[in-house]
Amino acid sequence: MQCVTKPGRTLCALAMSVAVLVCVSGGTARGADAVLDIWAAASLREPITQLARRFEAQAPGRKVNLVFGASSALARQIQAGAPADVFLSADDVSMDHLQASGFVRSETRRVFASNQLVVLAARELTVPLAVPNDLLRPEVRRIALAGPEVPAGRYAREWLASRGLAEAVKARSVVLDDARATLASVDSGNAEAGIVYLTDARVAKTARIAFVVPEAEQPYIVYVGAVMVGGDQPELADDFLRVLVSQEGLAALHAAGFLPPPAKTASSPSAP
Repeated sequence: MQCVTKPGRTLCALAMSVAVLVCVSGGTARGADAVLDIWAAASLREPITQLARRFEAQAPGRKVNLVFGASSALARQIQAGAPADVFLSADDVSMDHLQASGFVRSETRRVFASNQLVVLAARELTVPLAVPNDLLRPEVRRIALAGPEVPAGRYAREWLASRGLAEAVKARSVVLDDARATLASVDSGNAEAGIVYLTDARVAKTARIAFVVPEAEQPYIVYVGAVMVGGDQPELADDFLRVLVSQEGLAALHAAGFLPPPAKTASSPSAP
């Protein structure tokens, strides 16, 4: 169990796979020794860590705490009182739930990226995976998927259902806590295959991309950020979101393999 401590309150994450705390220290803040708490989808680890370090370096006394995990789990913890200033979700559903409960400053809500699904194969798997039905080969005994409430898992199941494979794959599924845990399962050989984001596949240690889900079959994958109501650093949170959607932020996301926001953004207000 890990704890994030702030003056007067302590948050204990329920499991390491749900939220992993990363502290990056340095930089001038609005207010001396200001601490900005950013809670973000696990798949955003590399670009958000990079941007957070740069953000800290802009001002002495500024500090950023990063918590990564499944968007659905992070949203539940924020609803339970977790000290988040910014939430960066891998779907609009998790953000919608928080907004409906009054936790989101709706005018700050921004759609900032998209992603793609890929089918990943373990290094030990010797048969080719070239088309969706290859997931039903007898050699593919275990298929890693994030949980159905997790954005990566929900997107994967949407695609499998569109191909008529949902029930057949369900019997072979190894269900994991988030996108990175799904990748780790294939990397370690605990599953012969898995469905993950392209951005996660780029940081695989041993697993390989078997094939990218065709563009016409990709689910509507959207990353959404917003400032949380009641956070300790609303001005810093606004500043960070501006950096995220600036040329600097979009360049960091692109370098990590993320795509520009999808054209369909009806469920999210336009960025101010």
